[in-house]
Amino acid sequence: MKNKINLVPLIYKAGVFLTLSSIIFGCHSKANTKPDSNKQPDSIYQWQRQAQDFFNPQDSTRSDILKIIITRADRLLETNETFSVTFNNSTPPSNDLQDYTSTGPYWWPNPTTENGLPWIRRDGVINREVRGRDSDSTELRSFVSSVSTLAQAYAYTNNESYAKYAQLLFQVFLFDKDTGMNPNFRYAQAIPGITDGRGIGIIESRLLINVLNAHQLLKSSKNYKKYVSAPLSLWISDYLEWLINSPNGIDESLTHNNHASFYDYQIAYFSRFVNDQKNLNETINKLYKRRIKNQINPSGKQPHELNRTRPYHYSVFNLEAFWGLAVIASDIGKLKLVIGSEEDNQTHLIVKALDYINQQQNKLLNISDHTPNSVSRESLIRVNLLAGQIYDKRFTDYAKTLMLKHNEYDCLLAFPVDISEDIKPSFTLSNLNNKTERNDGLCQL
Repeated sequence: MKNKINLVPLIYKAGVFLTLSSIIFGCHSKANTKPDSNKQPDSIYQWQRQAQDFFNPQDSTRSDILKIIITRADRLLETNETFSVTFNNSTPPSNDLQDYTSTGPYWWPNPTTENGLPWIRRDGVINREVRGRDSDSTELRSFVSSVSTLAQAYAYTNNESYAKYAQLLFQVFLFDKDTGMNPNFRYAQAIPGITDGRGIGIIESRLLINVLNAHQLLKSSKNYKKYVSAPLSLWISDYLEWLINSPNGIDESLTHNNHASFYDYQIAYFSRFVNDQKNLNETINKLYKRRIKNQINPSGKQPHELNRTRPYHYSVFNLEAFWGLAVIASDIGKLKLVIGSEEDNQTHLIVKALDYINQQQNKLLNISDHTPNSVSRESLIRVNLLAGQIYDKRFTDYAKTLMLKHNEYDCLLAFPVDISEDIKPSFTLSNLNNKTERNDGLCQL
């Protein structure tokens, strides 16, 4: 059994945390890394800083969003809560409590057998019991959400207490010899009675991209950078090695839908972070022919995603990976390789795919979540903002239209979007607060 313990006095002794006031201001090569580089896509950091330039205390919408972020960051400091895969009762087959383990979200006990084994699949129907508080996947999501909140609060306030607490969270979840997670997802998305882990479980590690985005903002704190940058680079380097060479990683690289897209997104992102130029360039160079061309048809439809029980949800989800990869490609001067080259008669497939989804949104975005045709408004807004920043301003304009129509302004703190006060409808603070309480939906980074 995993027992939760208070590691604050053991791990972090640099000071006492104070409650803050609401201050408003295919095949890859073996990993070839230089762990001290801390390279990341520069655009994410630049857009965040540009978004801060738009901030004005008189802007009630941005101020209200920031209040929620800071209130939640303050609450983290008050509770001293930390997260670890060793803090619950889920024991991996290895019996090493520092191995991450989870159960496939769409799998359920078999009603036709006495012991419920083997479990059966119900696509698109999430089994909330396997995603409850007593699971490694919840610990991971809580860690990611908390670090992201602290990073954005720090970016807007420069308050060192936020960076210090983020340092603690990194120490407990990743670095500590007793509670730090081992750099693998070997036992992710197991199926009781069938397998103790699958390659497709690697999609859960996509959340580490958010962690590295948060790190980019936090490392302007010298004390944080001193204690987090080097061990984080080493951890990511080790995980990248496992991701490329493990049986699970190889299996995931051979998939054909959003799993393949997010696998490549992780390879490219982590390679850039640890300055593994070989795997970074190999992933970007092959992306259009290996992934995009096989997943998006000339009309912009994504057949692998449209065959799912929540077709448009998965279509937007897949585009999050493709446009995230496009951002990386843009930062290294290779955007044309991802978008498609007219000189090579390559259709701009991810552009057509986003256009197709945008054309469908009028009827779909009014449907509640977790119905077959539902689309996450926040995800669609964020994908359009990514496309608008690196490709065509019309996508930014469309994202602004969605924000105004649906009162979805989460992304204003992370992207340099100018929305005039006089055309903005009333902002519902309670809706944003509810999303924050669920650790869900905030476009923080």
